[in-house]
Amino acid sequence: MSELRKYTIDFLRVLADPTRLEILDLLKNGEKNASEIQKSLSRSQSTISKHLNLLTDNNLIYFKKKDNIKYYKIKNLEIFNLISDINSIVAKINKEKFKDLRDIDIYDTLS
Repeated sequence: MSELRKYTIDFLRVLADPTRLEILDLLKNGEKNASEIQKSLSRSQSTISKHLNLLTDNNLIYFKKKDNIKYYKIKNLEIFNLISDINSIVAKINKEKFKDLRDIDIYDTLS
């Protein structure tokens, strides 16, 4: 396996976590500190810390210290284009499943 493929797999693994995707989504609107992220996501401090470290180690986010508090920020906004493209591909691949789910939701609403 090539090194590029290995790094690509590792990168995709980092993105393949709901908490990390939620953190990225929160940071889309600007920098936040760990406490703000923890409160918004209702997760433990240790969980948020673990995910922030992984995102930082993989160069998706970075932090600046202000008065001994780390404020996290997106390192490269292009990550949101990638996530959007992935969402589009998933929607196309699963178009029939989503249609079936919409039909079920409509039926439940009408019942």
